[in-house]
Amino acid sequence: MLFDTSAVLSDSRLDKNGYNVPLEIKPSGQFEPLYRTTLNVQDGELPVLPLSVYGAVAMAHSEVSEENSSPYQFFFYLYDKRNAGLGGLSFDEGQFSVFGYTIVGKDILPQIKTGDVIQSAKLLEGQDRLILPNES
Repeated sequence: MLFDTSAVLSDSRLDKNGYNVPLEIKPSGQFEPLYRTTLNVQDGELPVLPLSVYGAVAMAHSEVSEENSSPYQFFFYLYDKRNAGLGGLSFDEGQFSVFGYTIVGKDILPQIKTGDVIQSAKLLEGQDRLILPNES
């Protein structure tokens, strides 16, 4: 999925009500994603959607457990290869649910700070795979 970064990071603390989503990472070469577990890049496990890309959009971990992602907190990853670890990968590779990449507005990413609010977001690609939660 590709996103337009006219949207700004949200730091809402709404996941304190107990609603979380399981951490989901799809390993490269696998047909199904893994849930509530991270990858070990030192053992060669790499995700299909890597975090080691400037402007990667990922779900923050839940305050309750790193096995869950917060449904309300996202971040834009400001990857810098100069600060990378093994093989040029981020030290956090395989630890977060990445769900998209910034393709427009990368120049404003360093200005985004915790507490900024999403004004709007536009899904540019991947609508056919988007599953909306039941509103019950």
